[in-house]
Amino acid sequence: FKSSDLSWSVIRRLIQGMFTRSYSDIKPKVLHFYGNDPVCLFKYFVSWNEPQVKYSWFVLGINFICFIIISVSYTSVNIVSLRSGSQVSAGNVSNHIRKRNQKLQRKISVIIATDFLCWVPFIVTSFLHTMEVIDASPWYALFSIVILP
Repeated sequence: FKSSDLSWSVIRRLIQGMFTRSYSDIKPKVLHFYGNDPVCLFKYFVSWNEPQVKYSWFVLGINFICFIIISVSYTSVNIVSLRSGSQVSAGNVSNHIRKRNQKLQRKISVIIATDFLCWVPFIVTSFLHTMEVIDASPWYALFSIVILP
């Protein structure tokens, strides 16, 4: 395009198919696989009538199962660490070992808490959106850019 050929009507016509929500005078276009925002992430906030609902819930289910396995594993490591720490305390072993065990327990707790704070709200929000209790579409960019990474 030459700069003289470029007008607002030409720009609107060129970008009209790029968005699925209405932005000012630009009308939305229906997309089937990816989300409503310009975020390169699969669309998880789906309705029952959308074609990717089964795939979306399969991936979310796998993520939830992985979260449970990781949480149980780290919790068991934490329990073993607590038991060994109490045995070490009973034997009057150095303060250094006790502090190291406490540091490990804090790290494990932070890992479990951050996993929980990322995935559980996302899965619950996806569920509520699918059940049409809430419209979570405006929050998709926030979840995909800030919370999930």
